[in-house]
Amino acid sequence: MGWAERSANNLTIVDWQERYLSGDTPWDKGASAPSIQPLIEEKPELFSGHRVFVPGCGIGHDAKELAKYGLNVVGGDIAPLAIARAKEENPHQVDFRELNILTIPESLVGNFDMVWEHTCFCALDPTLRADYVAAMWKLLKPSGVVLGVFFTNPDVIPNEGPPYKTSCEELREIFSSHFSLEWVDEPKAFYQGREGREHLMLFKRL
Repeated sequence: MGWAERSANNLTIVDWQERYLSGDTPWDKGASAPSIQPLIEEKPELFSGHRVFVPGCGIGHDAKELAKYGLNVVGGDIAPLAIARAKEENPHQVDFRELNILTIPESLVGNFDMVWEHTCFCALDPTLRADYVAAMWKLLKPSGVVLGVFFTNPDVIPNEGPPYKTSCEELREIFSSHFSLEWVDEPKAFYQGREGREHLMLFKRL
């Protein structure tokens, strides 16, 4: 599939490598999701001793932040430049891999306790959402979970993106084929301007 996402009809949707080459990366805020630290402090049992996969990790802000807390973290992204930059400063030795998150390598199947989702799901064309859910299920151990900061911005125009519009109800429905929704909450911290436009959601593997 190369560097670009492709839909079922094989049309290129986004060339993520080109976005990094051109510096057109508005999703990259230069820091990890502000919700990570308060979430770990509030619910440490969700993270203790876990092996975590970060899909669409970009240059690795969230993956590196999670690794600070002693987690065994693998970050995957389809853009070679993103992965190269993620590896440049990697004090906690996150395992960064260039891969298509919709095509899970056999070596990673069933290897993770948690998927940490942040800005990946909303970047995928809606035609790929079911494939994403199936891929995350495949990554996880039987008791695994997807924990994420989902972008539920009500101001996004339907069918335009990325980011693409979604809602908590739509997320519950699309994940229900492989997961049960355990809880929904609003982040305790967020990037400036994201107030009321994100939800924390925990999905447990069926």
